[in-house]
Amino acid sequence: MDERAHLFGIRHHGPGSAASLLAALDALDPAMVLIEGSPEAEELAHFAGLEGMNPPLAILHYQADKPANAMFAPFAEYSPEWQALRWALARGRPVRFCDWPAANALASEQDDLTGEEPVEPDEAAADADLPPPVGGDPLDMLAQVAGYSDGEAWWNAMVESSRPGPEVFEAIESAITELREVSEAEDILGKVRTQRDNVREAFMRLSLRQALKDEAGDVAVVVGAWHVPALRTKVSISEDRKAIRGLSKVKVSSAWVPWSDSRLASASGYGAGVTAPGWYRHLWQLQRDGTALSPEAFTAGWQSRVSGLLREEGHTAASANAIEASRLALALAAIRDEPAPGLAEMHDATLAAICHGDETPLRLVERRLLLGERIGSVDEAVPQMPLALDLERWQKKCRLKPEDLEREIALDLRSDAGLLKSTLLHRLTLIDVCWGQLIDAEAGRGTFRETWRLAWTPSLAVQLAEALVHGVTIEQAAANRTMQRAQELGDVAVLAQLVKSCLLADLPQAAEATIARLQSAAIDSGDVVKLMQTIPTLVSILRYGTARPIPEAQLAALVSAIAVEVNAGAFTASAEIDQVEAQAFGAAMRDYDRALSLFGNDDLSEIWERELAAMASQDRCSPSVRGLALRMVHDREVWVIDEVAATLSRALTPPAPPAASGAFVESFLSDGAEVLLQDRPLLAAIDAWLMGLDEDTLIELLPMLRRGFTAFAASGRERILAALGRGEIAHAGSQQSAGKEASREFTEQALPLLRTIMGIEP
Repeated sequence: MDERAHLFGIRHHGPGSAASLLAALDALDPAMVLIEGSPEAEELAHFAGLEGMNPPLAILHYQADKPANAMFAPFAEYSPEWQALRWALARGRPVRFCDWPAANALASEQDDLTGEEPVEPDEAAADADLPPPVGGDPLDMLAQVAGYSDGEAWWNAMVESSRPGPEVFEAIESAITELREVSEAEDILGKVRTQRDNVREAFMRLSLRQALKDEAGDVAVVVGAWHVPALRTKVSISEDRKAIRGLSKVKVSSAWVPWSDSRLASASGYGAGVTAPGWYRHLWQLQRDGTALSPEAFTAGWQSRVSGLLREEGHTAASANAIEASRLALALAAIRDEPAPGLAEMHDATLAAICHGDETPLRLVERRLLLGERIGSVDEAVPQMPLALDLERWQKKCRLKPEDLEREIALDLRSDAGLLKSTLLHRLTLIDVCWGQLIDAEAGRGTFRETWRLAWTPSLAVQLAEALVHGVTIEQAAANRTMQRAQELGDVAVLAQLVKSCLLADLPQAAEATIARLQSAAIDSGDVVKLMQTIPTLVSILRYGTARPIPEAQLAALVSAIAVEVNAGAFTASAEIDQVEAQAFGAAMRDYDRALSLFGNDDLSEIWERELAAMASQDRCSPSVRGLALRMVHDREVWVIDEVAATLSRALTPPAPPAASGAFVESFLSDGAEVLLQDRPLLAAIDAWLMGLDEDTLIELLPMLRRGFTAFAASGRERILAALGRGEIAHAGSQQSAGKEASREFTEQALPLLRTIMGIEP
């Protein structure tokens, strides 16, 4: 190998690797720096030197005509690649990237070479440092000899936590060379992984040859430690070209995007992730800029942060306890023969001195402490995707900052600020950029308050890229995507929800187009259940408003037209359907009934009441639908109580089949015990009907009655029983009792049976 090439094997996102690399670069002062990564990143590399570039950041590579096919190359401030990039830019040295192109990586999903999903260049490279093997981590062999639990612990202790200096790279190369020989001999990584690495390393060698050809001085090569032996191996240029020949490609676009601490963690599924990004950032403070922060100051800083977070959570964490924890961590490190306290020593000391042996307080802050809560930011001068740029403008206008931690915000839609934030979040939802999830609206305070759960993830940049086909601003993309979706949909219930979403997102043109599409779909729809499901959504908009302008006349006409169709077809649709269909019909029917009452059209309500009476009377209708219809007939006072009681008796008394009777009584009583307690005439009618049953019929009906009453809460059943026991429910059977003593005796005899019917344990 050309002596001008200097190979530095690092671990991605390793603070010790980064510190040692900076010292090595200062000593070598190379004329060019090669960094493991897709060459497409080269045109964006110079932006890393801008003042406003604050890690964690990532370079997003995505397929131009299919943005969902994307990958990220993340950087933390303690990533060796980031430090090498900044070092070169600060000194005006050229920077190149030497991994396989993103064009090939993104095409590899369909490539016979791997048969795998696209893997991030950073991920693949980091996997090379500490690879996810088939038969075990090769570094485990070194860890076992050195007395560590696994390869990760060994690498952290030897490289990341100890700041060994430039000389460590020679030792790393020697160790990895031996491990690769053993791994390849025993096929630890597997054939697919080895074949992919061979292709990537062929690209790396070709890039290195070109760099040495173009540059007369020294070239520093910063790659994952696993790749160093392969770059050192002498391979002919013809062999490398043969290895990459015939690889499929796609057209790629790239951009800088913010990243987050949580997505740097291995727990997020990121193959190159680290266990505790928050800890590594703190560790970087000990090693950066070549300054040696003393172990005492380093330990005190960590314990101070722990105690501060605990106090934010409402726990007592005195300064004296933090001092004791620092001393204990230093003592534990000395006992365990560590140069400085590691994460294990810090944890044990915190648990003992600050949390007094109780893990619970520590678990409350572990997420923020170990994973971190930082989201990076891109300098304003960096070109971004149009939608990302528009979102940034919206975030500033709304004062809605993306945060890595999940949090809830309450918006008052009567204020300009609240309405603006709500509009943004609703528009983002329409283009599938789910930064926020609406968890509460219209609950208790009308429609002038919304509660959102916000959680920003870097992958939302991919959704923004996908939405670019619909427009270059969030408003335009949301409107166009909604109108496109409306044309694709035929489900009237979903279209009704889409109308509401348009109005909430303040997209009047899209709302108008979606309403027109809903009208067309409603005319063609023969599904009464779906038609019923549209009414509550539309009536809710009309009844409560949305704090935005709405087309009231158009919506009211649409509700009336759909309600006419429902009223005309409900009876026919409820006949001869199975139990599953009946449950769906009943749920839609219940919501429709409430919405129609809110709508306030007397003519439509009158027609609906006649339809309910027909459904309650006819045996052709499903039993559960009949039971619900009878209850609605009673609640709307269409029939007198005697007629309701007579219909109830006919539906439940033999020769009615037991299964049908059970479904009927269950739906009839489905509104709950509280409603029944307040409706004393209905409760008295049920009581009178029970009193009129003969013994054989009562025994036959007991399972169905128990099924209906046990749907009530236990407290509700107890209250009904207490009311009966006190004689508060007037019924015909009470006239058979001669005086109070006879009535009391009768009640005492009946109570055990009533307890059985209601499923109340004695």
